[in-house]
Amino acid sequence: MCLLAVISAVAWGQAGTGAVQGTVRDASNAVIPAADVILTNTDTNVALRTKSTETGFFIFPGIVPGRYRLEVDFTGMQKFEGTLTLQVQQTAIIDPVLQVGQVSSTVTVQDVTPLVTGDGPTLGHVLERERIDQLPVGARDPAQLVFTVPGVVSPVYGRAYGMGIGSTETLVDGASTVDRTFGGWQPTVRLDAVQEFKVETNNSSAKFSRPVTMVVSTRSGTNAFHGSLVETHQNSAFGSARRREDFWEKAPTSISNQWGASAGGPFFLPRLYDGRNRTFWFVSYEGFQIVSPITRGYSVPTEAMRKGDFSGLMDSAGRRITLYDPLTTDSGTWKRQPFSHGGRLNVIDPARISPVAQYLFENTPLPTDPNVNPLVDFNLWIPVPIWASQHGTTFRLDHHFSDRDRVFVRGNFTSFNAIASAVGSSIGAAIPEPNFGRIVNTRGFWNQAVSYTHVFSPTLFNEVLVSASKAPYRRNIGAAEDFAGKLGLPNPLGVAQFPGIASTGLTAMDQQSGSLWYLNQGNAMINDNATLIRGHHELQFGGSVRYEQLYFLPNTAGEAGTVNFGTLATALYDPKTPANNPGATPQTGHNLANLFLGVANYSVTFRRHTNYNRYHEYAGYFQDNYRVSSRLTLNLGLRWEYYSGYREKHGIGATFDREKKAVILGTDLETFYRTGNSLPVIVENYRKLGVNIMTKAEAGYPNNLTDPNWKNFGPRLGFAWRLGPGNRAMVLRGGYRLAYTSVPLGIGPPPSRTTFLFSEISATAP
Repeated sequence: MCLLAVISAVAWGQAGTGAVQGTVRDASNAVIPAADVILTNTDTNVALRTKSTETGFFIFPGIVPGRYRLEVDFTGMQKFEGTLTLQVQQTAIIDPVLQVGQVSSTVTVQDVTPLVTGDGPTLGHVLERERIDQLPVGARDPAQLVFTVPGVVSPVYGRAYGMGIGSTETLVDGASTVDRTFGGWQPTVRLDAVQEFKVETNNSSAKFSRPVTMVVSTRSGTNAFHGSLVETHQNSAFGSARRREDFWEKAPTSISNQWGASAGGPFFLPRLYDGRNRTFWFVSYEGFQIVSPITRGYSVPTEAMRKGDFSGLMDSAGRRITLYDPLTTDSGTWKRQPFSHGGRLNVIDPARISPVAQYLFENTPLPTDPNVNPLVDFNLWIPVPIWASQHGTTFRLDHHFSDRDRVFVRGNFTSFNAIASAVGSSIGAAIPEPNFGRIVNTRGFWNQAVSYTHVFSPTLFNEVLVSASKAPYRRNIGAAEDFAGKLGLPNPLGVAQFPGIASTGLTAMDQQSGSLWYLNQGNAMINDNATLIRGHHELQFGGSVRYEQLYFLPNTAGEAGTVNFGTLATALYDPKTPANNPGATPQTGHNLANLFLGVANYSVTFRRHTNYNRYHEYAGYFQDNYRVSSRLTLNLGLRWEYYSGYREKHGIGATFDREKKAVILGTDLETFYRTGNSLPVIVENYRKLGVNIMTKAEAGYPNNLTDPNWKNFGPRLGFAWRLGPGNRAMVLRGGYRLAYTSVPLGIGPPPSRTTFLFSEISATAP
């Protein structure tokens, strides 16, 4: 335990808890050593005992938020008794004054909760349970609570006060739950499990790593059994307003349900165990499901166009667009003959329809307003399905072995599933079958933490926190089928996804390429934090070790190929344009006709395969909160941090050395080929361009292609000076802090991102 207190990594000890401290004095302002001090949780009746030091100082660190009774007793003095409410990550300073009197007499003060915190320079914003219950929180998501804090702009990407992504840490009962991919909040506890919520925004102590820290404390059981039920329901049967462009007489089905239950109390087994005043449990469950289509407009081909009849093809000014047959092109003059079938101009023989066009036309709804020109306005209005569900469970068990030893175990399990429309106006998002263009998100998260606190003496305390988490995330666009075989398209990489469809002439017909994106984060941490009292000095020291795994499959979009119909295949060559960059004569040709014929440019993109990343963090800290006097506190600290950088399991990584003019690989090329992260033809093409390729051993590079920095030292300097009298004092604060952050994987340049091994191969296929 002592070793852990010296070597640790991102030390967030006792985060989610608070402390009660003060100095015991008599009426003449002289300190009283060896006074008996008792702090009792009025909800659980658990009492903690200590004695004041030779300077009259006492402290109870690692205290969970809640209501307490403070008692101070000394022989020959009247007993002091007061109540207080402790908030998350708060240090409540209570300075009891004992009067001379009979031992049996007691001086009772109803509430001694300090109105301002006077022991440090830290600024923060706290929401306690009562206010959390009263706030209208959307989807009952605790991440929305950050919007009550000025300057915090995004819980998703962890941004505050203009600082970069990843500059915010999120702690639940001291355990990190930050999203290491994008730097923001992970979907951990649900709203009913939150006891208190705090955001520290300035001059935090050396215990905290990031510039901004979001601290969440979960609820625990009490001596009395408590439970709750919640249900919120909305549907389209009433109160559904129409949009101007809505075509329906009865609103589409729209249902939103949020429900949950929570309960807590003493652990009790009849005739076997009575856990009152000792063992407590709490469990909560919350879920929601939303089925809420939205009305969206699209421009789709008319029924005539799907049969090859483009006689109604006109622009917004009513000018006809003439189509020309590419098979009649004169190789010398580039002149073409206009389309004619059955004696009608601008009509294409239906037999010449391409497999791609036939598939899209068959699976695209007909216009709801056939009299609207799709080149001018939307002619299809349909509800686009949006569906999402989430389920979250939290449990917590607290046990007090004695006044010196206490432990808690907490776990969170969350799952999230959603189907949403694709980016842009792609009609594929609105089509039930087939599943091209539809985005399907599946996400899970679990986090477990165990904390053990031991009191060695009234002046030495220690807490060990062990936590682990896992967060798989999967994002699918489109179904996994051999669409290339159905559509008669090339598929050199053998990918079973829907290809990208681009430049069809009607943006609604363009299709986002099918793809798969997969991420699985996992980490384990050990935190150790100690508090030692020496005179007027409260010395805090410790740290943590963090090990992280991240399995990452980059977005596979483009591997199934993309067909682009902006080919001028049905246009007439404009002789005013250069031959090496030909243009179309105005009012000739249209991409929708190119789609009908299947004349397109085809491209395919090779992507890297799954990467198996490893990562370590180490840090140590020392903090001295020095009470110079009852009004002035100095906060002096130093933090050291080390970030190993991501290392891929197989060495799949690359960088560029400007001096050597070479691409440096993390392993040999055969490993790249074997793991599916490159192809010999790609490497050969780079070499033909004069690119020099070397392994890390040949170039003298370290294993993870980066040089570690062992000099990340961050000083902490601060003060708090109480200017006014008593409990209503005004506090003047000031401080300086230097903090370091690691770049989240999702925005930074680790080897799991794009490298030179990405390549695009293009070809034309009619």
